[in-house]
Amino acid sequence: MISKCDSHRSLSFNHIRSITFNIKSNSIQQCERIAMIEQILDASPNLSSLVIAWRDFRHCSRKYFNVKYVHLLLNGRYTNPKHYFDIHRLNELVPHLYSLETSDSVMMLNNNLIEFTLNISHQFNQLVHLVLNKNCLYPSKDEKKLKFRDKLIAASHNQIFHGHNMHFQFYGYDELRIWF
Repeated sequence: MISKCDSHRSLSFNHIRSITFNIKSNSIQQCERIAMIEQILDASPNLSSLVIAWRDFRHCSRKYFNVKYVHLLLNGRYTNPKHYFDIHRLNELVPHLYSLETSDSVMMLNNNLIEFTLNISHQFNQLVHLVLNKNCLYPSKDEKKLKFRDKLIAASHNQIFHGHNMHFQFYGYDELRIWF
């Protein structure tokens, strides 16, 4: 694999601003997927928008300062999102993140998600938009959503994200959108 990678060092994708890596096949070994992804990311200096599986992206070795929008494709249903999605690692990879979305998973509306949301807000000072459970097909009862909202407001002392008021709304089932 390394010899193949070396032969493509001159790749240049200066025109690419947005890219989606939705590699669902396990026929490509993880090390090969990561090498391919890193090659393309490294050859795309103007890339600002990225859709990628966290299982692959977390293994990338460089920082991508130009990437401002990330949509993480997760996998599964989690009562505690910290078990799969490492906020600190994401911040190492994309330190200038403005917008973050997650999909292909269900992060349950509970106290762990409240803590996780607050940790995201503190880790990414410049974050403007957060979407959790995008296109979620898991329905929670309205009472649970209201209780979650009230707990999030209480935990944030009515202001989070660096002293600015936040606005959040549920879309569809458990898709939560937050604007800072």
